[in-house]
Amino acid sequence: MSVVPLGTLFSGAYHFRLPYFQRAYAWQTPEVGRLLSDIVGAMRRHDGQRPYFLGKLVVAKKADAPSAALVDGHQRVMSLTLLFAVLRDLESDAKLQDRLNGFIRGDDVRLSPQDVMAEFCERYVQAPGATAIDPAIDFETLSESERNIIENRNTLRAELSGGEYTPELRRALIGYLAERCCVIVSSIEDEDEAWSLLRTEEETRVDFSKSDRAKFSLLAIVPPAERASCQKIWENCEAALGATDMHALLGHIRLLKRRRLSGKPVEIDIADTFKFNAPGAGHSFLDSELRPAAERLAALRQASDTSPLPKLAERCRWVDPQLWVPAALLWLEKTRPPEETLLFFKRLERLVWIMRIAGFDPTKQHTRIIHLLGEIDRGVTVSRMTELDITPRLRDAAIFNLRSTSFDAKHYSGRVLRRISIALGQDPGPVERNSVTIEHILPRGYAPKSGWRTHFSSREAVQRYTHRLGNLTFLAPGDNQQADTLDWAQKKPILARSHFLLSKHVAEERDWTPDRILARTETLIGVLFKDWEIKL
Repeated sequence: MSVVPLGTLFSGAYHFRLPYFQRAYAWQTPEVGRLLSDIVGAMRRHDGQRPYFLGKLVVAKKADAPSAALVDGHQRVMSLTLLFAVLRDLESDAKLQDRLNGFIRGDDVRLSPQDVMAEFCERYVQAPGATAIDPAIDFETLSESERNIIENRNTLRAELSGGEYTPELRRALIGYLAERCCVIVSSIEDEDEAWSLLRTEEETRVDFSKSDRAKFSLLAIVPPAERASCQKIWENCEAALGATDMHALLGHIRLLKRRRLSGKPVEIDIADTFKFNAPGAGHSFLDSELRPAAERLAALRQASDTSPLPKLAERCRWVDPQLWVPAALLWLEKTRPPEETLLFFKRLERLVWIMRIAGFDPTKQHTRIIHLLGEIDRGVTVSRMTELDITPRLRDAAIFNLRSTSFDAKHYSGRVLRRISIALGQDPGPVERNSVTIEHILPRGYAPKSGWRTHFSSREAVQRYTHRLGNLTFLAPGDNQQADTLDWAQKKPILARSHFLLSKHVAEERDWTPDRILARTETLIGVLFKDWEIKL
């Protein structure tokens, strides 16, 4: 086992290959966003002088050869490859470009994915300039791993090319990544043995849920005489919320108490913050902190004909199940006029959505929520809460992504379309194969003699328009199948008879052209932003 700087890891000393049975690349934009944010934060905190550890890799590698089967650590190595590739393609200095390209390839690429992914990674990540190229293929034909690679790559590129990241900061980051960022590499010569050890570790580990681990850890500290009543409180709360939200709730309570993010296990921070080693402290926490918070959160999850708050909370959950919860819980602790509470939740929902659409750094999102907690504490009225405001930069970043030529490849595209439909007066429900499907009005492919060729004469023209927000609508599965690649004249009646408002509105158009797709994109953005009271 050894500590290896990234500059060595991504060099001729290692040539990583992914066995065919390796897990697929599953990281999404929150994970890569946090990776970048954490690295830059560590660099700034210590002026780039202290090492920053990025976890452990397990490889099967002989001491005298660079070939290394990546047994555990695929997500990090691929994400770091994306980061180096984006930095390379944004760099104007030829020597730095060469250095960065050296982290991606020598005589061959540093990371060889499975055969089925190799050409894709070469074309859109590893080749010089590749991160500026979007796939000229149907996004829906991409595998989940391929979609993750494209969206993560684009998120890193958008962040690193933004105003906050000057060329000087990017260059400092390059040096910090190569020289100060490290991983712990556990190397075993025999590949079968490496996989056997990893499998044994996974199979023999007791897989408690996070909630179970926190429960056992905290109740073990409580005096024996109090454990039965404490356990009952815990189980009642977990029955109302479920194990996942129960564990998350502990994190929300910690944040509300400490007002800062923590990397420690939540049960350790809770035990320390609420002095679980003092007589009665554990029971007091469960009864006075956990129970009322669980009740408030459970109330937000219960459908109501009299209160709009559960629907607003549900819409927050569509884009982020946890980020907004501390602010909601703190607000509901206090007595506020109903109209002020409604406005708060409307603004909170708006903020959560815009940050998600804009690709806002996850750490910055949490920091903004912490600052919002301070405004709630100070009794600032909702109309004066600056942390609920949508800044021009945030608005413009969201608009940029909503206008994207690959909008339908984004993981939130269906939810955005649903949210727009709600703003028009109809909730179609979630996008599901058996009830609600997304229809591309301009089809992603059509016959050589199709009428679509009148306005979209080449494959490149189709690619420029078919994946945009303005070209998407909802159809029932049967209608979607029937509409397929039909010309506009045949497709229009299918849209007109649909019970989805979005499709009925599209059917009012006389023709479907590039200008109409662009105009509808702007119209739908306008509908969404008007509902959120954001000025364009």
